[in-house]
Amino acid sequence: MSGLVILAAILAVFFLLGQLRVGVRGEYTAQGAAAWIRLGPVWWKVWPRKPGRKKPVREEKTQEPEKPPAQTAPTPAGGALEYVRELLPLALEAAGQFRKKLRVDQLELVLRAGAHDPADAAMAYGYANAALGTLWLPLTQAFHVKDGRARVELDFESEHTTLYASGAMSIKVGQAVWLGLYFGRKGLSKLAAVKGRRSTREKERKAV
Repeated sequence: MSGLVILAAILAVFFLLGQLRVGVRGEYTAQGAAAWIRLGPVWWKVWPRKPGRKKPVREEKTQEPEKPPAQTAPTPAGGALEYVRELLPLALEAAGQFRKKLRVDQLELVLRAGAHDPADAAMAYGYANAALGTLWLPLTQAFHVKDGRARVELDFESEHTTLYASGAMSIKVGQAVWLGLYFGRKGLSKLAAVKGRRSTREKERKAV
């Protein structure tokens, strides 16, 4: 009985881990860009990096010049093309599946149209709305956006149009692992098939 309890506890832990979401978040302003990665409820900022301590410069000893590596025969371009032709449909399928599982948790686009003159401001506002529409529609059609906002603002203190963009997307750990294992197995199978065909052709060529 205790063995069943332990097994149930292990399965419960794996199930809960599979429900955790991993993802990324990015932000772009006029001052620059920033990026974070996510594991469950925890976020880590990965860009811009904090300035680290500069390592002391050490004097490098003079070394004898290294001998150039032996040149190997170049791989025929046709071989690489065969791999690409075999794996491209699988890569496109995997990209489509990952896109379906990805969730855009938050997406915000703000275009600030700058103009001192009211007439120029009206024209800039119209252009900014059109530009924002060309950005917003493809994004919302390609992904499931949970919380999305887009707007145009007027800035009478500037003569330039600036963009503020913020977005976060995530996927469940279980979904990412399953998709990775599924398409990884199919990819290895296709690679093995290509290698088998090339090996057969090479043996036939040598036998002639």
